[in-house]
Amino acid sequence: MDLIGRYLGAIARQLPDAQKADVSAELRDVLLSQVEDDEARLGRTQTREELEALLVRFGHPLTVAGRYRKTQHLIGPEVFPFWWASLKMSLAIVVGVYLVLAILVVVGGEDAAGVEDRTSPTLTAALLLTLGAVTLVFALIERFGKTAILNRWKPSQLPPASGRAVSPFEAGIEIGVGVVFILWWIGFIQFRNLLPDHALRLDLAPVWAVWFWPILIFSLYELAANLMALLRPGQARLVEALLAIRSLVAAAMLSGIYQAGHWVVVGTEVLPAPVLAITQANFDKGVAIGIVGAIMVYVILAGVSLWRLRQANLAMAAPATRTA
Repeated sequence: MDLIGRYLGAIARQLPDAQKADVSAELRDVLLSQVEDDEARLGRTQTREELEALLVRFGHPLTVAGRYRKTQHLIGPEVFPFWWASLKMSLAIVVGVYLVLAILVVVGGEDAAGVEDRTSPTLTAALLLTLGAVTLVFALIERFGKTAILNRWKPSQLPPASGRAVSPFEAGIEIGVGVVFILWWIGFIQFRNLLPDHALRLDLAPVWAVWFWPILIFSLYELAANLMALLRPGQARLVEALLAIRSLVAAAMLSGIYQAGHWVVVGTEVLPAPVLAITQANFDKGVAIGIVGAIMVYVILAGVSLWRLRQANLAMAAPATRTA
């Protein structure tokens, strides 16, 4: 019954809290009744493949959940649940990028109110553009009768019924951080490198230029892994494998960068040379501590991902063992 649990869990996530228990119980009874009818007709226990086929015929979780919604006027009932899920996901990413940018600008020393005044129109335009783009895509899908592509799914690709699912907002923040970092790394956006209330200028040491392409490739890989986790939550084993590789590669890269021993260049026009030398040493010491801490975090994350991958493999092997 693992597939039915996943199926009902996916439906429940799309419903208001007040409806989840009643709808899940109702659908469970209907599905179990259909399973019993099929098994009585076949004279044997239903196989996993036959149960998957039954769930596919019953309907995609978004479509089934949409039947219990009271308001579905913007787009047709068949497409509306897919449009709504995609819109929430897209808006979460846009808001995540905006929040990361705003935080970085404020930390850079600019006035928070000024940042809000300057960036709010940009955020509004981005949200409206996202709303229009997502709506247009699904309107075209419905207009040209291509709704069948929305129903190409498998129950086995749904996330586990138990466990905490990552919310679109959380995923949007992670993706936003990745997008902002990549844009900054390639020089598309820039931030102030003057410390607030100090006459110190910080620049990256030459070691970062040596690692430019590995860091860029790694950042694109990490962004792809986060997108996979957001768009394919049912691919637990693939996602955890990607994240484990991400963490191990990050730890290895940071270990190589640590060998440089010098990571930032501190400049000033007001401090005497001896004081500047001490300041430079303190900044490098702080960065060294940060790099070591990051290596430890990535090693722990790799261990967590490998453990989750093992658990997912055991969960997948369990039904096969019982069937045998």
